[in-house]
Amino acid sequence: MRSKHVRATTTPATTPAMSTRLRGAAAGAAAATLALTLVPGSSAAAQETSRDAVAVSLKVADQPRVEVATVPRAWPGELLEAQGVPVDGNDLVDVVRDGREVDGPRKRLRQGDVVRLTDVVKERKTKRERVRPRTVEVATTKLKPGRRKVVREGRPGVREVVAVKTLHNGEPVKYRVVKRKLVKDPRPRRVLVGRKANAVTGADGLNWAALANCESGGNPRAVNPAGYYGLYQFDIGTWRSVGGSGVPTAASAAEQTYRAKLLYQQRGRSPWPNCGRLL
Repeated sequence: MRSKHVRATTTPATTPAMSTRLRGAAAGAAAATLALTLVPGSSAAAQETSRDAVAVSLKVADQPRVEVATVPRAWPGELLEAQGVPVDGNDLVDVVRDGREVDGPRKRLRQGDVVRLTDVVKERKTKRERVRPRTVEVATTKLKPGRRKVVREGRPGVREVVAVKTLHNGEPVKYRVVKRKLVKDPRPRRVLVGRKANAVTGADGLNWAALANCESGGNPRAVNPAGYYGLYQFDIGTWRSVGGSGVPTAASAAEQTYRAKLLYQQRGRSPWPNCGRLL
């Protein structure tokens, strides 16, 4: 933490006679001197030796609070500069009056105010972190249902993270990530998962025979002149969208049912507006 030092001087005690002599022309000079004087532990009575000065408290970072005097309605920055307290653009300067912080023009100092300087340090750090690879599961009928086989191990990626850490008087108060950049792509882990032939999660157990009977009379070679084929009357675009090749009527009834299940998994009953109610 950057340290902040407060210069302190000691003023001799002032007798009533001396106070009388300070009035008049000498009073202005005495007030100017008093405004630049930092007296730890001095009393308000001692600081009221001039009517042109106001007593305020100064709290710098984690240092003990001290009593100072300044000219009326001075800005807190002017007081800090007069006391030799360094302030940078990150630091916070608050004025507390009657237990509450004040802002704007009200920050001009009055009798009894507290000037509080918070030492703010912002540390910018860059680090690299590991990016876990995702897992891609591929269903296959070449393995027993439920059996898994890793065919390619994944590889983690690398991400660069830039963050700013903010400290108030040496204590961390905020951590903010300002930039993330992937510098090395992760490679996914590929796993084969065994399934039953023609099994599709969420689509098994429906009445596919009733749907096929409604759409095509149960004929896997049925062709509609409008461009619909097979048991479930696929058009060519829809057939290929679920992994089919060629025309549906060239595939087995089992494959046509499997592709229909995949279509249902994606879009529900909507591809069969008239017969889908039978599923």
